[in-house]
Amino acid sequence: MAFEVILPKQGWSAEEAQFVAWLKQPGESVKAGEVLFSVETEKAVQDIEALDSGILHLLPNGPQPGDTVKIAQVIGYLLAPGEKAPAGESLGGGTRSVASEVEQQPRPSVAVQRDQTAGTRATGGRAVSPRAARRAIATGVDLRNVAGSGKGGRIREADVVAAIPKEGMAGQPIRRPDQPGPSPIAPVPAPPVAPPIPGRAEKITTLRRTVADRMHRSKTLTAPVTLTTRVDAGALVKLREGLKAQGQKIVPAYGDIIMREVAQALLEHPALNARWEEDHIRYPESVNIGFAVDTDAGLVVPVVRDAAKLALPELADLTRDLAERAKARRLSVEEISGGTFTISNLGMAGIDAFTPIINWPECAVLGVGRITKEPVAKGTQVVIGDRLWLSLTFDHRIVDGAPAARFLESVRGRIEDLGQR
Repeated sequence: MAFEVILPKQGWSAEEAQFVAWLKQPGESVKAGEVLFSVETEKAVQDIEALDSGILHLLPNGPQPGDTVKIAQVIGYLLAPGEKAPAGESLGGGTRSVASEVEQQPRPSVAVQRDQTAGTRATGGRAVSPRAARRAIATGVDLRNVAGSGKGGRIREADVVAAIPKEGMAGQPIRRPDQPGPSPIAPVPAPPVAPPIPGRAEKITTLRRTVADRMHRSKTLTAPVTLTTRVDAGALVKLREGLKAQGQKIVPAYGDIIMREVAQALLEHPALNARWEEDHIRYPESVNIGFAVDTDAGLVVPVVRDAAKLALPELADLTRDLAERAKARRLSVEEISGGTFTISNLGMAGIDAFTPIINWPECAVLGVGRITKEPVAKGTQVVIGDRLWLSLTFDHRIVDGAPAARFLESVRGRIEDLGQR
């Protein structure tokens, strides 16, 4: 019996992934549990294991490195020795001959079960993909009149596009089923096409598209407000210098120490640890702090789970490991999801203060600037001290300005009091 090789669900919102490479050769014997191929999605490169055993057969027009693959899309088969691949198959679930349909009956072969959460609308009980549903709503297509080309008659976005009335495709208003005649609204002229500019064209990567999507969501779905404060960082610098003098194998970075204090402050101010979820605000039981890591491929945000429960050496060891694997693109989906608060540190880039963008649907993000030597008034004297800027951007829909200010003041106070605890 032939087993289908499909792309399993990768993250709660992912509908596609970028194919990286086959990790087995065509014709090679594959055992259940062995890594079969890898994809890039949601800021991570994931290795996909086989659920069944067999001999790998690739489709003639199968995915190449850099190609986009849809969730649950058939990209190959695992066959028994001497077994032929189903006839008439093509990438994306193309036509299948009657003989192969009866004789083969292939079934999915992946380590993670196929996603079963695709939404349905008024389709006579047939499944419809989320993208198809959104396109149908936007274009006024009645899904009851759409023939699905997916597995089991599932309606895909391409099916909806094919069913859009011609007047909709030509720029005319789309006539919904309850509108018997043409709309009197004049057609909207197509926007002028800008002439191409000479230069190098670079394909948008999955990571860059994910970052762009999240930044756009944050900008359009939140009510961001930014507060800034200056911190006396003398105790922070003194603490780290003392840890360095102890000769520890892993010396906590300034960011590690600040993360520990932020985590404790979040326990005292849970409103800043909240998340906006549709019609309610969720207050998580744990403090999971994401921290921005600059990689060659783009911005990645690993998450330190239960950060408030970690001792400083343990936290420093974990952030270093996550950062190294983030740069190597070897983080799992779980390690870049589930955050409740984010810290973005641009101090090493020489930035004093900036306006960080909320990592939606979280409530807030803390921007950390560089530590500088500046004149500081100590009583009646002026001395040279260490100063640090902190910038807090929060979603005003979730929390008001006064509670956010109290949280930022708590973080500032904890950093300045490090030498007294």
